[in-house]
Amino acid sequence: MAKNSKIASLDTKDLSRKSMQSGMINMGSQVISVVLQLASTIVLARMLTPDAYGLIGMVMAVIAFAGLFKDLGLSTATIQRKELNTAQVSVMFWVNVTIGFVLTLALALSSPLVVWFYERPELKWMTVVLGVNILIASLGAQHSALLNRNMQFKELSIARIVSSIISFAVSVIGALYGLEHWALVWGAVSASFFNTLLVWVFSGWKPGLPSKNTGSREMIKYGLNLTGFEFVNYFSRNLDNVLIGKVLGSDILGYYSRAYRLIMFPISTIRTPLAAVALPGLSSLQVEKERFKSYYTQLLSILSLVTMPIATLTFAAANPIVRVVLGDTWLPVVPIMQYLAIAAFLQPVSGLFGVVLLALGLAKRHLYCGFISAIVISITFLVSVNYGVEVLAISYAITGYVLFVPIFLYASKGTGITLTDFLSGVWRSALASIAAAILIVYIDFSTLFQSSFINLVLIAIEFIVFYVLCIIILPGGKSQLLKLLNRLKQAVSKKKVIKENDDFK
Repeated sequence: MAKNSKIASLDTKDLSRKSMQSGMINMGSQVISVVLQLASTIVLARMLTPDAYGLIGMVMAVIAFAGLFKDLGLSTATIQRKELNTAQVSVMFWVNVTIGFVLTLALALSSPLVVWFYERPELKWMTVVLGVNILIASLGAQHSALLNRNMQFKELSIARIVSSIISFAVSVIGALYGLEHWALVWGAVSASFFNTLLVWVFSGWKPGLPSKNTGSREMIKYGLNLTGFEFVNYFSRNLDNVLIGKVLGSDILGYYSRAYRLIMFPISTIRTPLAAVALPGLSSLQVEKERFKSYYTQLLSILSLVTMPIATLTFAAANPIVRVVLGDTWLPVVPIMQYLAIAAFLQPVSGLFGVVLLALGLAKRHLYCGFISAIVISITFLVSVNYGVEVLAISYAITGYVLFVPIFLYASKGTGITLTDFLSGVWRSALASIAAAILIVYIDFSTLFQSSFINLVLIAIEFIVFYVLCIIILPGGKSQLLKLLNRLKQAVSKKKVIKENDDFK
């Protein structure tokens, strides 16, 4: 490939099918990854001591913070860029590698501080070795970005799954040989190494030497704004855990963290793959305003159709969910989980607009929105934590709704997308979800059995039936469901099931 040759942009022909297909692949790989993680936890928990996991947890807290800066948003810049050439990607590659090297060196030099803070000498070399992971990941960051840019999610999924399997095998072998915490360390390193190796192979791109005047400055500026957002978001999203642990104690934090995980796990399983598809898809349409808007509302409609009922079902069935998943001793989680479910009803669909801003190159506006949200949410946490964890949870939910309209109006300025467009994409799912939740409260057959598991299954079936019926009854709801089923059929069959001019309608 020539030094300054143009890198092909995503072919937007029949983008709807490609997006649905990619989303299904992404979701499938995520499910497999979750299963592998669960299997790894079950097996290794019986082979390793709690201390081994404690040590890895101490180090990973440091590594996670350093990881905020490992990419500087450059991968997203590569995905978003409408016109891209190999020289620009090469510059991004070497910047990524330089950052990775600096962070790895910084972690190595700070390892004595980690030992001093935790008073565990074992952490020194663990910090050094796991720090190398950042350098390894930086070597494959741009290759992964190129695969994302072209929606080659099958290749990315293979790399993710294969590296997870190898990591699991390495950890188990290490545990069998009595390596304890080092079994987990080498498992993590092997995952990074093989993931980087595979994305190099799949992308087929090799970096050249960095050169001047490639037009990369705008991409770096874009990435820095995105990193600023991630930095601000990191603190606002973790402040609740810090304050609860400090003010209310570890037990209350345990209830809160379990509630948060229970509500967010199923939603993230849906949202994350769709968001991964949304960025390259929207970026490829950034100069086609009408198709851009149509693609956004289509993604919004699909996301709301799935995540909103999950949130309302979790609210309505919080008690049996906690009983089945955690056990009766965790029942204090129920009200916390219900309040967080109120927040989760809006968050996934409102958060999709952040992808719109990134796709349009408005990373600075994205940063400003994140900064405003972070300040208000942080103040909410600081005030509400003094009144208990339930007050904090409901305050967090209310704050999200109060902030939504003003931030959306500011963020959407000049994008061609209005609040009306947003509402048109979510109103059916919102009404149907709320109606179904109300119906299962008043028409509840789950009390016929003593088993919490059977009760939960019955409630879920009731809810799904009511939800689908409500969607069908609402104006345009039947068409929305049929269109989604058509997209799924299209993605699976790899055949054109709809007309080209109906691709985004």
